[in-house]
Amino acid sequence: MATLVLVRLGLRSLMLHKLRSGLSILGVVFGVAAVVAMSSVGEGARRETLAQIEALGIDTVTVRSRPTDESGAALGLRSRDADSVRRVVPGVRAVAPVRLAELEADAGGRSAGVTVVGVTPSYREATRLDLARGRFLAALDVSDRKRVAVLGQAVAARLFPLQSPLGESLRIGGDWFQVVGVLEGRASPRGRGAVVGARDLNRCVIVPLPSLDHGLDTREGGVDEIVFRVSTPEEVVPAATVARSLLHRTTGGASLEVVVPREILRQRERAQRVFNVVTGAVAAISLLVGGIGIMNIMLASVAERTREVGIRRALGARRRDVAAQFLVESSLLTLAGGVLGSLLGLGGSFLIQGLAGWPTAIHPLMLLVALLVALLVGIGFGFYPAWHASQLEPMTALRRE
Repeated sequence: MATLVLVRLGLRSLMLHKLRSGLSILGVVFGVAAVVAMSSVGEGARRETLAQIEALGIDTVTVRSRPTDESGAALGLRSRDADSVRRVVPGVRAVAPVRLAELEADAGGRSAGVTVVGVTPSYREATRLDLARGRFLAALDVSDRKRVAVLGQAVAARLFPLQSPLGESLRIGGDWFQVVGVLEGRASPRGRGAVVGARDLNRCVIVPLPSLDHGLDTREGGVDEIVFRVSTPEEVVPAATVARSLLHRTTGGASLEVVVPREILRQRERAQRVFNVVTGAVAAISLLVGGIGIMNIMLASVAERTREVGIRRALGARRRDVAAQFLVESSLLTLAGGVLGSLLGLGGSFLIQGLAGWPTAIHPLMLLVALLVALLVGIGFGFYPAWHASQLEPMTALRRE
């Protein structure tokens, strides 16, 4: 029998019992919706993490200090510790001390809250910074304590919306700086925040390290971070271990946080696998319940239509024609459940993003897999009812009222 004819017959049969058909696919609908919605959350988190790790650099290590210990004594990193890292840690390609401050920037009657980052010229290589316009900091800017600044894209657009910021002046924390460059725009951490501690460079202002007098660590030569980049990603973990041990000694036992994007990526991937297993288990249970419901409905349909099957068999229909008819009906049921579940899952993902602020992302392959799984459920759980219908003998079926 032609496939188109089977589909038409199946649709007509299902439309005769709309309520029963709708109730029978609820398990499939919610199972597929759970897969789509939760997978969109996982995919969004994965893309966010990859974007932040790309911003940090997979071959980059960041060491951050917590400036005070329990007794209140000043502890933490100093500029000279960056030189120690350069000399001792193997495979170091570039290293830069970093001083941070949250300050207000003003220019031309406009103001914006910015993160001021005091660095040395090596910071550009250590963090792979690209410039949209102008230049980066030079060694002479640091040695002469010049008041020059490189703006992030968002800061430049906010303070100088109608003109080029190059050569213009802005005031940061009471000091005047001249703009010498503008950074290329970068993907910003979204939703729940920077899961790997990535800094939004779009709203940063980069200045020479000695010219930032308002850092978090007010000690002479005190810095908040040391960022270094190694030659190959394989050297990251050994270099981070050596740097942790070295800086623990040079700082007198300061509390340090070592951020290794490569290791964080592995931890996130492990957590993602656990999340996928749990989501898959929940969806599998829903689909199993939905499949059992569909099998039950199809068996009831076979029992109700025994006389119809007998008439078709008496008129020359083969066993495989009868089996195909019921198999197509169960497949249509679950396919409809898959489509409705996908739409419900898409709506759920947008709702999660809007209400919870979690980043979500829909992968087209995810929707295709959801529909394919729904179709397989229909075929798998519809096989026995279809086989049962095909085994009915014509005379026996015709005698049954």
